[in-house]
Parts: sequence; structure tokens; C-alpha cells
Amino acid sequence: PILARSLVLMSTEIKTLSPGRPRDEDATATILAATLCLLAERGYAGTSTADVAAAARASKATVYRRWPSKAALVGEAVLQGVRAAHAAPYRTGDVREDIARILEAKMRALSEGPLGAAITAVVSHAAYEPELAAAVEMLNAGVREHSALRPLVEEAKRQGLAAADADTGLMLDLLLGAPFFQLLVRQVPLDPGSARALVALVFGQGPRADHDATAR
Repeated sequence: PILARSLVLMSTEIKTLSPGRPRDEDATATILAATLCLLAERGYAGTSTADVAAAARASKATVYRRWPSKAALVGEAVLQGVRAAHAAPYRTGDVREDIARILEAKMRALSEGPLGAAITAVVSHAAYEPELAAAVEMLNAGVREHSALRPLVEEAKRQGLAAADADTGLMLDLLLGAPFFQLLVRQVPLDPGSARALVALVFGQGPRADHDATAR
């Protein structure tokens, strides 16, 4: 029952990435959602392509036509899961609040559905399988470079909430790295309520003094 409910939710989220999808792409979304759910429940070693096909009510041939290997399937499933979890940029008028809300949404996605456990399963096994390691590297790059946070971090710098020459990539690593450190290393439950505290640590509570002096 848990797998069935999660599968419905995840396939719906993945499908909404592109409205009006044809039936073939709907099947792809269902297979990817099934993969995430099984990874979360059974781990990487305990999930087979045959299991995914059965959970998605698809034939093994259907799965293999789309993905030549289990690693390729798993890599795309996790990547699509992360993309589905990406919140649209908020525009509250307070860039720190916008950043905090996006971080909260990401933390919820990692803690309330199969995504967090699936990522943990994949990362823990990636050291033993080069193809899977490559998929994890692609995932890391996608999370960091295409996040809705990047333009907001740039805006925070323009507003003087951080030094103008601060490394945007490093700031993204701090914001995104903290929840993944808790998930993968400390293995503690994520608290979406901590997002605002994290934003305050990175950007403080107001404009930088040197920015105020320059503005005057």
C-alpha cells in the first residue's frame, strides 16, 4: 500500500514537469516513479529492473527500450525526482524569505517522500559502480547549477546581503550542502523549519555595512 500511494504521487509530480504528455511519456514517468519508490524501500542492490517493471505494470522489454542498464534507469529516476522537487521561484519581495521557502520545499521533498531514501541508496552504492557514480555526478551538477536558488543568490549579492565578489557557487554549496550533509552523513531527519536559520547564517539579518556605506 505504501509503495502504491508513493508511486501515484511521484508519477503525478514527474508528469507535471511537462503538461500534455503523450501516453508513452506517461509510461516513462510511471516507471521512473516506481524506481524511486523501490530504491527507497529496498535499496539499490535490492531493486531489480524486473521489480521496477512489475511495480509500474510494464513489460521488461518496455523498460529496456528506454534504459540500457539498471544504473541508467536509476540515474534518470533520481534526476527526475530532484527536478520534480525543485520549487518554482518565490517572489515575496524579500529575497531571504524567497530562498528560505525554496529550501523548505527541498527539505520536505527529501524527507516526506521516497526521494531522500532513494538518493541515500544510490550514493551509498555509487562507489562500486562507475556508471552509477557518473549519474550521481550529473545529479550534483544539476542540483547546483540549475537550481532556482542561483538567481536569488545573485539578487541577494546585488542587495548587499553578501559581498559583491562572493563566490555564488560556494554559497549554493552552503545552502544546498547542509540538508544533504544531514541526509547522507549525519543521517538525521531533515527539519524544513531550519531553512530560515540557514539563510540567516549565510546572509545575516540585513544589508552588509560596507554595502550601506557604498550606497551613501
